[in-house]
Amino acid sequence: MFFRLARRAAFAVALFAASFSAVAQTYPTVPSGTVIGRTAVGTGPAQAIPFSTLIALMLQSSLTIPTINTNTVIYRGATSGQATVSAQAVAGTPSIKWPTTSGTVPSTATAPILLDAVTGAISCPTCATSTAAASPIVASRALAQTLNLASFDGLVTVGYAAAGDGGGATFKNVGTAAFLDSFVTNGSITAAGSAYTNGTYRGVYLTGGTGTGLQANITVAGGVVTTVSLAGNGGNGYTAGNVLSATAASIGGTGSGFTWTVSTVSTPTGSFTDAVGTHFQLVVDQGNTVRVRQFGAKVDYNVTAGDAGSTNDTVTIQNALNFCARILPPTVDAYGLAGTTCVLPRGYALAGALTIPFGVRLKGEGAYSSGLKMAGSLGDASQWISMCDSTTQLACFGSFISDMTLIHNGSGSAAASTALVYSGSIQQMNFLERVQMFGGTRSCVFLDHGYGGAAQVGMSDFDCVINGTTNAGIKIDLGGSQTLVNIQRGNVQAGGAGVANSGILIAGGFVEVTTMHFEGVSTGIFLNVPVNSGVSGFHNISGGAHCTNLILRQGGSAANVNVAGRLNPNGCTNTINNAGAPTTGLVIADTVF
Repeated sequence: MFFRLARRAAFAVALFAASFSAVAQTYPTVPSGTVIGRTAVGTGPAQAIPFSTLIALMLQSSLTIPTINTNTVIYRGATSGQATVSAQAVAGTPSIKWPTTSGTVPSTATAPILLDAVTGAISCPTCATSTAAASPIVASRALAQTLNLASFDGLVTVGYAAAGDGGGATFKNVGTAAFLDSFVTNGSITAAGSAYTNGTYRGVYLTGGTGTGLQANITVAGGVVTTVSLAGNGGNGYTAGNVLSATAASIGGTGSGFTWTVSTVSTPTGSFTDAVGTHFQLVVDQGNTVRVRQFGAKVDYNVTAGDAGSTNDTVTIQNALNFCARILPPTVDAYGLAGTTCVLPRGYALAGALTIPFGVRLKGEGAYSSGLKMAGSLGDASQWISMCDSTTQLACFGSFISDMTLIHNGSGSAAASTALVYSGSIQQMNFLERVQMFGGTRSCVFLDHGYGGAAQVGMSDFDCVINGTTNAGIKIDLGGSQTLVNIQRGNVQAGGAGVANSGILIAGGFVEVTTMHFEGVSTGIFLNVPVNSGVSGFHNISGGAHCTNLILRQGGSAANVNVAGRLNPNGCTNTINNAGAPTTGLVIADTVF
């Protein structure tokens, strides 16, 4: 490059020298910053050529340097000091390619990035070498659905682009596999089979397909299956087109050939599909918990906005509960697994009818910091929160609700035997703990039927407030099911001038009530248990204002099967009213009545 520059400079000087002779040439007056010469090829008159024009002509093509005679090149700016570029001590033929945009050459790097001081190479030995090994963090679930994430094994969403976005969860790339939080919503009988035993079979687990846990109530008439009604939580992981059946043993013991085909499944509100069709399955976190906001619940109810100005979170909360219900094969009785904790965050969520499936715990952040508000659209004859699906008439183990407030919908005309929390089949362990309940004209809790056989169940550390006369605060009507019920450390009350109602009504079952207080109800505990349908015990009980009977046994109900002691009427007229025979004052020793 410099050779050509030198050659052009010599040519320019030659032009300049040729323009006059050594003897007779005179120097004309020329402008500053110019030389005399000729830029055109061939002879002709000379002219003043600006230095800038001359240099531009010389730089029109690449310049070369045939030999390098210096060890360094120095760059000096007007105010920025100088930089020296020098050759390496070791011989070589390296080349330097400058960036295509303006910038600076790096001189240092911050871990985990490394800069080689000799070669200038930039590297990251500890960084992932493929996208499959990385787990990206995406701002929200809504954003993740718009991206091509197929190369990633998993990802995390860190927050919510908007309320109900469903962020704050961990997801796994499952390709095109069925979503575990997609539930069967409809299907049809595609073959009725033959030689089945007539009858109605409840809570039948269907076989086949891609999923697990789908239950149905099945009717057989004339030796063929005539109706299939979905029950339970809709199963997990099925897809439209799955062809299902049922074992002969589950529908009478005889017959074959029945099939039922899934036609529709729900769209997940937790898991998602990315922009190119990749399925990302929401996975349970290390604490074995699922949060309802991960499934799109907004939890935005407030009294000022009311139902109309709040989001009805029924679908998203139920989706979270159903996802938690997934049964890992083979069955719970054969060392399979079922159930997960579902967390309701601080705040109130508006919801209609909900079912807490087998083994699932719905837990708030605290009795006074998390809550559910019953939607006003719930019918007066409908139960609100059911522990399992009682239509299956199967035992419901491990369903649990805790650490929250439950509030009725304000209706003053709830039907008889309706409640905030209902079960016809709850068994084994506590089902309710640290819960504040405002029942309105409903019962706070109603335990019914006792499907599933002999069992024990309990509730503790609760507060129940009622303001109607239709339903008792807590109703126990388990018939002769041999279900043992323990109710302890609770309070049932009514505000204002009190109500003519019972704190606890027992119409069947083996019930033990301990450490209870009643305020504002005319009767603390009302017994109307048929003969051979229960035995009851009551200890450490106190009454309060507006109370006539702390304990009342209805005439005609089973006698001499109840025992009570350590009773404090504390404002109640009668401590024990034994079918019209009252006892007053403190009752310390156990008394049978």
